[in-house]
Amino acid sequence: MIYLLLLSPTNATIAMAIGYGITSLLSLTLNNHWVFKTHAQFKAVVFKYYTTYLSTWLLSTAIADVLSRFTEVNQQLIPIFSLLVTVPTNFLLSKFWVFKNSTSKEASHFGNQ
Repeated sequence: MIYLLLLSPTNATIAMAIGYGITSLLSLTLNNHWVFKTHAQFKAVVFKYYTTYLSTWLLSTAIADVLSRFTEVNQQLIPIFSLLVTVPTNFLLSKFWVFKNSTSKEASHFGNQ
C-alpha cells in the first residue's frame, strides 16, 4: 500500500526504500514481542535486526533497480518480484540469527517445545 502511494511521485526504487524505513520499527516490535516472543531488550537485538534489514533492503532495491533498468517488467509488478526474494530471506535471518535464542510462536502454539 505504501509503495503504491509513493510510486506516483517517485519511482520504484525510492518507493521501496521509503516503505522499508517506515515499516522497520513496527516490524522490530512485532517480531520481538509476538512472532518470536523474545521480549528482548531493544539494545540486544537492534544491531542484528537492522543489519538484517539493511541487507534485505539493499537486495530489494537492487532487484527493483535491475528489473526497472534492464527488463520490460511493469513497474507495478517489480515489488512482487522483490518481495518473493526478500520476505523469506528476512524471516530466515531473523529466526536463525537475530532472535535465535527464542522459541517461535508456532512451536509454542502447538506445544512443540
